[in-house]
Amino acid sequence: MSKGEFLLTDEDRVLLMRVYELLEEVVESLEIMEDKGLLRSIREAEEDTRAGRLRDYDEFIEELRGAGEI
Repeated sequence: MSKGEFLLTDEDRVLLMRVYELLEEVVESLEIMEDKGLLRSIREAEEDTRAGRLRDYDEFIEELRGAGEI
């Protein structure tokens, strides 16, 4: 291989980066699926949403301020 030649093309590099990003997403999804507590929290949040148990972001921030959490 002469100087200046590359094994991968720019298109190959872009594709490899996309594959890498997708694999990171798969690993993150698997980690979430292993965490039973997190899955339970997600299910509860989905049920709260379906039941209309929601609050406005500003209300939430005020609640945190009132509790001294921020």
